[in-house]
Amino acid sequence: MRLRSNSPWALVLTLALTSRASAETPVSPPTDAPPRALACLAKWYSVEPVKVDGAWHFKLAGTTHPWDDGKTKSFEEKLESPDLEDTFSIPYVPGPIVPVSRENEDPGRIRFDPLFHAVYGATKAQVDVVEIDFLGQKLKVNRKVAPAFERVAKRLDAEVKKQPSLRPYLKNLGGTFVWRKIANTNRQSAHSYGVSIDVNVKRSHYWEWAKPKEPVRWANQIPQVIVDAFEAEGFIWGGRWYHYDTMHFEYRPELLDSACR
Repeated sequence: MRLRSNSPWALVLTLALTSRASAETPVSPPTDAPPRALACLAKWYSVEPVKVDGAWHFKLAGTTHPWDDGKTKSFEEKLESPDLEDTFSIPYVPGPIVPVSRENEDPGRIRFDPLFHAVYGATKAQVDVVEIDFLGQKLKVNRKVAPAFERVAKRLDAEVKKQPSLRPYLKNLGGTFVWRKIANTNRQSAHSYGVSIDVNVKRSHYWEWAKPKEPVRWANQIPQVIVDAFEAEGFIWGGRWYHYDTMHFEYRPELLDSACR
């Protein structure tokens, strides 16, 4: 039977075929979407992706920065003069603790200071710190990150009750908020922003303290359960670094968010 083009049944058939074709045709992502990591950052920070002259940039505290400065850099150059893309160049992988033997595999050591300045404060006076109770110890941390610290403390308190042997690692904490440079560098420490904590120094390992310092030989004694508690709340661990700093935990939720990788 041939249907007239203006027949009601012809219209029904046309709509049905169109609907079926739409369902079977995969929907392509927008071709002009920002890089995945840049788009994801907006979940954690006040970052607005924008296109400038055909290249992706982002607005941060009223200033526009390039996502990728287009420069080919060594690891040391990324540490000293990164763009925001560089901070994602080494994936952070949580999970079971494994020795780090690949040279310069230091996920999270590359920090884009303008992001920290805009979010947490560009000077000591601008960093808004509050005092919290962390397993019976009074610590000063950034107000914005205080809830995350408190969630970690709650997890660790539960674990210590089950395993009292964990308590020595969580006594005599090495510090949280201290406005300072990283040892032997001119780079600002994450402790300057009140987003980091060092667990018991006497139970930790740091590559700068090793004798001999070169070649780097990874070492650690921090238990898995402590690392898991911090990572579950958005903190990266310096024990995941080739240049290991096993006392160090730092709030960097974007590096643990699989959507940002």
